[in-house]
Amino acid sequence: MCAYCGVGCNLTLHVQDNEIVKVTSPHDNPVTHGNLCIKGRFGYQHVQNRG
Repeated sequence: MCAYCGVGCNLTLHVQDNEIVKVTSPHDNPVTHGNLCIKGRFGYQHVQNRG
């Protein structure tokens, strides 16, 4: 579940070589209908920040 706001979007994390490469939301989700805001779609990068 995305933690950026109170909407409660479900996230699907696509992982390759132990790194998140893409974030989507299920098309049948009643909240998002498969769409995410810019923070939900690209905000995962801070999770794997190694710097």
